[in-house]
Amino acid sequence: MTPRRTLLLGALAAPALASSTLALAQTASPFDRSLRLVIPYPPGGGTDAFGQRIAARLALELGQTVVVENRTGAAGAIGVGEVLRARPDGYSLLFGGASTHALYPLISARPQYDPVADFIQVALLGSNTVCFIARREVAESLPALLAKARANPGRLRFGSPGAGTYVHLAGEYLLHAAGGVEMLHVPYRGNGPAMIDLLAGNIDAVVDTVVTGLPHHQEGRVRMLAVASLERSSLAPEIPTVQEAVGLQGFEAALWSLISVRRETPAPLVAALHAACMRMLRAPDFQAELRAAGVEPAAPMSPEEVATYVRAEQAKWRPVVQATGVRMD
Repeated sequence: MTPRRTLLLGALAAPALASSTLALAQTASPFDRSLRLVIPYPPGGGTDAFGQRIAARLALELGQTVVVENRTGAAGAIGVGEVLRARPDGYSLLFGGASTHALYPLISARPQYDPVADFIQVALLGSNTVCFIARREVAESLPALLAKARANPGRLRFGSPGAGTYVHLAGEYLLHAAGGVEMLHVPYRGNGPAMIDLLAGNIDAVVDTVVTGLPHHQEGRVRMLAVASLERSSLAPEIPTVQEAVGLQGFEAALWSLISVRRETPAPLVAALHAACMRMLRAPDFQAELRAAGVEPAAPMSPEEVATYVRAEQAKWRPVVQATGVRMD
């Protein structure tokens, strides 16, 4: 059974905010029944938690209940297909992102959708910063890890939540950008098993998000070597960026998320959804809520600008995919 979670209007917000936003939504929203937000990832992960926050706030902005549905499988293609088959009436929203919109078309042998041609990108919402983590006895810095890997081609092992996932490709991106450094990739079924094996000493490093890796780093069990963002993370300001650590200018890998609807969705409904997302992203309290959860809110963009951003991300990752030969049947 597909998990369905109803987020009631104002359930996760202060009463004053709920009443003021509801008044606005009731006068401006063209939606007269509940919407659904399809998340193509399993419940309980960081992306799912981000999606739940978005759904709760969107309910306030639109004055309607939002039902969260997790439709998982096929690297996100199952959930994407669910929205692609739905009526283009603005009531079925896709909570997609870097894996579904940038990587899937590049690594799939038989793509079932085109994220730009088949969908309108309503709004870019935010991102989780990727970081590189190692066992403390393996390396004390990212330069040290890469130097050890160069001296021992293919002998050091790094884990990820699975082959073809965004964080797997982030690891390959780093190795590729650093001059073709060789490390053995070990895929796992999720972030948890990869971290467990790192803590047990069965692998040498993992690629993960700051939020997931930070508690273990703070406990001294592992060492966060660098973050894959242009600026240091506010959650771990002592950790250098990849650019600072090894001089790879402009190196960035972040698990960004967005809301999409079917291409045929009427323009007034797209405009209403976009406006609601912009109000949400500009709200100082919501920005603070996201940052506290390890999510960096996105700068406001038009749907056309988001589509351009998606194409640029595909272009950035294409040579990495080609160089590594990562494919998904």
